[in-house]
Amino acid sequence: MEQLLPIVIQEYKLFKEFIKEIFKQTPLQKYTNSLDIFDTVVVVSILSVFGLWALRNLKFPNKEYNQSLFGYLKAQIFLLFVNYCPGVNSYIEKQKANALQSFSDSMERMTSKKILKLPENGIDTESMMEKLNDWIERDSKHYGSGKVSGSLYVMPDKQFIKNAQDFCKHFLYSNPMHADLWPATRQMEAEVIRMTGDLFGQEKEGIGIVTTGGTESILLAMLAYRNWGESQKGINQPNIVIPETAHAAFYRAGEYFKIQVRIAKVDQTTFQVDVNDLKRHIDSNTVCIVGSFPNFAYGIQDPIELLASIAKKKKIGLHIDACLGGFTAIFAKDHNVDLGKFDFTLDGVTSISCDQHKHGLAPKGVSTVLFKTKQLREHAFFSIATWSGGAYAVPSIQGSKCGVGVAGAWFTMQSIGKKKYIEYSKKIMDATQSLAKQISEIPELKVCGNPQINCVTFMSKEQWLNVYAIHEILTHQGWTISSVQKPAAVHISLTLQNVSNLKQYVHDIKAAIEKIKANPQEYKKGGEMGTLYGTTQKIPDSKLAGQALKVYLDSLLKI
Repeated sequence: MEQLLPIVIQEYKLFKEFIKEIFKQTPLQKYTNSLDIFDTVVVVSILSVFGLWALRNLKFPNKEYNQSLFGYLKAQIFLLFVNYCPGVNSYIEKQKANALQSFSDSMERMTSKKILKLPENGIDTESMMEKLNDWIERDSKHYGSGKVSGSLYVMPDKQFIKNAQDFCKHFLYSNPMHADLWPATRQMEAEVIRMTGDLFGQEKEGIGIVTTGGTESILLAMLAYRNWGESQKGINQPNIVIPETAHAAFYRAGEYFKIQVRIAKVDQTTFQVDVNDLKRHIDSNTVCIVGSFPNFAYGIQDPIELLASIAKKKKIGLHIDACLGGFTAIFAKDHNVDLGKFDFTLDGVTSISCDQHKHGLAPKGVSTVLFKTKQLREHAFFSIATWSGGAYAVPSIQGSKCGVGVAGAWFTMQSIGKKKYIEYSKKIMDATQSLAKQISEIPELKVCGNPQINCVTFMSKEQWLNVYAIHEILTHQGWTISSVQKPAAVHISLTLQNVSNLKQYVHDIKAAIEKIKANPQEYKKGGEMGTLYGTTQKIPDSKLAGQALKVYLDSLLKI
């Protein structure tokens, strides 16, 4: 600090001299030369009052943790331009309205026989079932095509799906919150936690919470760490350190629970978190670090054993996000694939999120968040003993909830059993590595990292080949796949629905490249995805870019 002081002073002197030179060249100088002491006091007082008013009334957004000072200043100047430059704000609002209309028109094409008001008299069941059949016939052409990344994970077994539906329908009106009225749902919930915990190294007792999906599981884990940090360490400005590839739900937890989210870089060769960079972000207010198994964007698992040793040394939490790959990866050792330790048998792991409704093959939406200790789990619970309505306590974010989710998870896990899960795990992992090999043999493409579990992502090696153009062409051929950014790439999440169609996927990728080769100028910008990502990355303020995405959400909720 002492070495920096002379530099700071010198910088300040240079800044003063610069201001003086600017001041000399303005007409103000001739007026200020004639000011006496009283006039000077009055001017300084007025400027001070104005300055205090500005500080109290003008709200400047906080600089994001990973944002450079230059980036922050650039964003603020951009926002001033957007908000106060005549015509700019109205132009942006007009463009938002046009985008909303475009999205709404897209939704409109998939909307039929709209209902805008509660019917005066109830509609007969036969009419509603007719509408249901129309919807199923239309929608199943998309989700049942075998060309969908992720989304629908259950195997294409109509009898199994019917059996699950028949079992779950008996719990449509049940509410696990009232364990005395629906003891069956309470038992199923506890057994789902116990079975899942046993898979992930909880040998003596299942310590977890059943949730509605991976997002809620992650939210509850981060809430637990925030509350643990406050009660056990006195931390009132907590932060978590996550890889750049961690799920968006961690940012959501930061926004909901006022936790600073610090982002560690990812190695652009392995696509794993840069452990050294992650360590640099840890300080006395860090309550938790995060590892993915695997991450969504690239399907790559982070070095969990290294992260566990860091968490243990720093005496902080380590959350493993295994929502996407948990039910595939946990059975890898049973078919002789060594992915390393990533469960509670590894000292340092303190919580794990895992979705039954993905490769657990259960109906949407059900997930489990597991904790190393009951004490940590209690920090995610909510209870109040003084409420006028009586004592109130819930384990998850929801209060009342339908019992269908936990019934679906319980039925699926009981029905499939360990041997089948091992078989499905082997099928998905073999297909993942086979697909990665086939794509890596395409000269123009590069597979991101070394995917082993259930996702494969590829990027372009050629200057002339915009990878988003491949996405655009495949989309027009009926594929529903994902485009990712930083770097630009195309992702597919393997499921039992699409695993038999991967030969066609590779064929269509090769055909798309030939099509682009024949007319590179037409595909130079990469279609809609290329335009979208190219534009949002040029916007200096990321929050403004995020606001633009909310227009899409508006269109989803419009009828």
